[in-house]
Amino acid sequence: MKQIGLKLRFQDGYDMAVASGVVQYARAKGDWQVRGQGPWFFSLDQEALSECDALIARIEDDQEALFCASLGIPVVDIAGSSSLKLFSQVRNDDYQTGVSAGTYLKKLGSKNVGWCGVDHVHWARERFVGFASSVSMNPSDIVSFSRPLGWWRQLYEPSVELDAWLQTLKKPISLFCCNDLSAMKVELACQRLSINIPIEVMVLGVDNETLLCELASPSISSIQPDCKTIGYEASAMLDAMLGGRQSGMHIRRIAPGPVTERESTRLVLCEDEQVADALRLIKARATSGLTASDVADEATICRRALEMRFRRYRKRTIWEEITTEKLEQACLLLKQSNATITQISEQCGFGSIHRFYSLFKRAYRMTPSQFRSKKLRF
Repeated sequence: MKQIGLKLRFQDGYDMAVASGVVQYARAKGDWQVRGQGPWFFSLDQEALSECDALIARIEDDQEALFCASLGIPVVDIAGSSSLKLFSQVRNDDYQTGVSAGTYLKKLGSKNVGWCGVDHVHWARERFVGFASSVSMNPSDIVSFSRPLGWWRQLYEPSVELDAWLQTLKKPISLFCCNDLSAMKVELACQRLSINIPIEVMVLGVDNETLLCELASPSISSIQPDCKTIGYEASAMLDAMLGGRQSGMHIRRIAPGPVTERESTRLVLCEDEQVADALRLIKARATSGLTASDVADEATICRRALEMRFRRYRKRTIWEEITTEKLEQACLLLKQSNATITQISEQCGFGSIHRFYSLFKRAYRMTPSQFRSKKLRF
């Protein structure tokens, strides 16, 4: 029986989801005994750690990296925060996380964007670079506020510097915060300053820490890393190392999941208020049988004028906007739920399964079944 150490803190959803992926792999193996902190695993105290055959670890700094290296066993790092780069890694694709953030905020009509980051850590830098690329800006041209991770962890400690920075921003603005912790601290500062979220400032975080995001007021939209896949693939890499099928240093990046939209970004920005109102209606009711005629009926201008304005600002028709929203909701359900494709078609308001398949294949060049097979790993 191989002893596999799981060196995680289990203080957040990230660790719990990673552990879930490890456990799934271990159950399929049959000859792995997983050791970790908490009542769910065999003990991972100092003595047990020295007896482990291999280790999956969330290594946050150089000191921890050196300690893990001193054990003399195969190690897969799921954080990659150490500057020493001593181990193979399976971690979130942070560049793609930034790209996803920029793509999402652009879709909401954001023209002014800003960044809140953590100093001197690679994952924050990669998220920033991906974000800048997605919004077609030089990183140096994006208004930014960055502090060490420990500073952000002091959530309820007021900051003169952060307050001053938020007050000077050109509004409305969309802020991409490198994690949910920084997003929460930004929201608390906005509350002190009577800055309206999301009307003046939209806030998007990363990690989708459900309790933190839902307790915030307004609740925080966040990008969900695919932590379960990280845990599973880290286990597969460790297994290959133990079996002599892999040697040397390897880095595997796992694409993040979708944005979980909550109140902090539930707004569509557009210079044309008629188009903005139409977009808000589409986001709210697209999957409930909404038609282009329904949208036009809600407007205070004639349908032809609304269609012309819509084409000018969105580069597509009202019907195309409704269809895009329905398809995006369908993609989320295909990835996150066990509903049948027929059920998803009905839930997203496509009318018929044949119509759903036709529109889906036209948009994504694959069927819903192929999409689900490609995106779901377990």
